[in-house]
Amino acid sequence: MQMNETLELTDKIVRGKPPATGGQYLVRDAALPGFFVVVGKRTKTFTVQCDVKDELGRRRTKKVAIGQVGELSVAQARAKAKATLGALQVEGKFEERRKEWTLGEAWDHMREFELPGKGSRPRTVDGYEKTIRRLMGDWRDVPLRKFADKPHLVTERHRTITRDNGAYAANHFGRAFRRLYNYAQAKLDRTLPVTAWSKVISFNREYRRNTGMGEGELSGWFAQLAALPNGVRREFHLLTLLSGSRPDALSRAEWRHVDVRRRALHIPDPKGGTHRAFDIPLSRPMLASLARVRRAGRMLAPRQAERFIFPAVKSKSGHLVEWKEDRTILSKWGVDLRQSYTIAGEALDVSERTMKRLMNHATQDVTMGYGDRNKMWPRLVAEQDRISAHMMAQAGAAGARIADAERRFDLYSERDGERVLVRAAIRMRDAEALAEAADVSGEWPESRDAVLVDCLGRARWMLADGWDRIADTVSFFA
Repeated sequence: MQMNETLELTDKIVRGKPPATGGQYLVRDAALPGFFVVVGKRTKTFTVQCDVKDELGRRRTKKVAIGQVGELSVAQARAKAKATLGALQVEGKFEERRKEWTLGEAWDHMREFELPGKGSRPRTVDGYEKTIRRLMGDWRDVPLRKFADKPHLVTERHRTITRDNGAYAANHFGRAFRRLYNYAQAKLDRTLPVTAWSKVISFNREYRRNTGMGEGELSGWFAQLAALPNGVRREFHLLTLLSGSRPDALSRAEWRHVDVRRRALHIPDPKGGTHRAFDIPLSRPMLASLARVRRAGRMLAPRQAERFIFPAVKSKSGHLVEWKEDRTILSKWGVDLRQSYTIAGEALDVSERTMKRLMNHATQDVTMGYGDRNKMWPRLVAEQDRISAHMMAQAGAAGARIADAERRFDLYSERDGERVLVRAAIRMRDAEALAEAADVSGEWPESRDAVLVDCLGRARWMLADGWDRIADTVSFFA
C-alpha cells in the first residue's frame, strides 16, 4: 500500500504516480498547503481541504474536488485551488459573511412555517400575500437590514399608500411589514437591529365599522334580499343575519355538521382555530332557510351540494368564497349582518354573556369560563328563536317571497273554478314572469286567472287585476 507524501507538484510528478493498489493515497503540494492529489485505482483527482467554523463556532473540515488529472494541468489546478480555498475560508467566517435575508425570502419563510403553525386562516395568508405583492412588490429583493438602516423608506411608503390607496390600505402595509421584519429579526437573523416600527410608522386612525341595521332598516333589506336571483347566495345572507356568524366560517359549513334533532350547526374551525369550535343554535326560520338552500344547491351545484351547505360550481374549494354584492342591489352583507344581529339582541335585552356565547366571541371573563355550553343549550336555542322572530317580523311580504323563491308550484289558468294546467313544478318567479308576459302579449286566455297551487293544493297567487297575495295563515313549517 502506497504512503502519503508531500512534494512540490508538477505535471511530470503527477503523471508518474502509479495507481493505488488498495484504497487511495494522497500526494500533497508543498507549495500550497491544503492542495493535493488523491490517487485511486483508476483516477487521480485534484482536491483542496481546509478547516472552517460553522454557525455555532464548531470546527469542521471541508474537502472539495476541483478537477481530474488530464483535464487540468498542475498550474491550472493550483490556481483554482487558491480561489476555492479562499472561498471556503470566507464562507467559514459566518460572523463576517452572514446570510442577508431579503424581504421576499423572509415572507416565503414566514408563509411556509410561521403562519401554518399559528393556525392562520387561508384568507389571512391570502391577505398578507396580496398586501406584499401589491404594496411591497418592488422590495422583494431588498435586504431587510437596509430598512433598519434607512427607516424613512418605510415611513415614506406608508405616506404614499395613504395618499394613493387610502388610510386602511396603508395601515395594512404597515402591520404586514412590521410583522415580517419582527419575525425575521426573532427567528431568521438575530443580528438585524431591533426597530420600534410602531414609532417609525405613524399609523392612520381607524374607526370601528358601525353599519348594522336597526328595526326600521330591516324591511327594506328583506325586500332587496327577496329579489336576489341566486337561491344559494340569498339564503347565505339570510343565515348570516339570523345566526350572527362570521361569513367566512359559515361559508365553509357542511351538511354533516347539521344536527336537526338538537337544532345545531357545528362550526369546527372558526376564527381562532379548532380549539374555538362551537355550535350555532338553529331557530325555526334558520331551519327553513337550510331546507331552501338544500333545494337551491342541488339545482345550481349538485355535486358540491352533497357536501357543502353553500355550494359553488366555479369555486376550487367547492363552497362559496365571495359574498360581496353590489350595494345598490343588496345594501348590507357580511359583517354588516353580524352587527345587525348584535343590535337585535340588544333590542331584546339578551344578556351580554349570552350574546358572546351565541356569537362565539373570545372573552377574558373568568365567570363565563365556568359555564357549560351544553347545559345552557336550551336557553341558547330559546334566545336564538327570539332574535330570529324579532328580525323576521320586519320581513313582511318579502319574507314570504323568500320562503317561496325556490318552492315548486303548478301553474293553472282558472275560470269559475275550472283549472287547466299550464306548467307543472315551476318556481314562483318563473311562473309570474311567464303569466305576465303571456298576459301582456295577449296569449293568456281572456278573463282567466293565473293560479299557483302548492303541493297541498293551496292556491298561493292569482292574476286578476295584477298579482295579489292571497292571505295565507298557514305556517311555512306546516
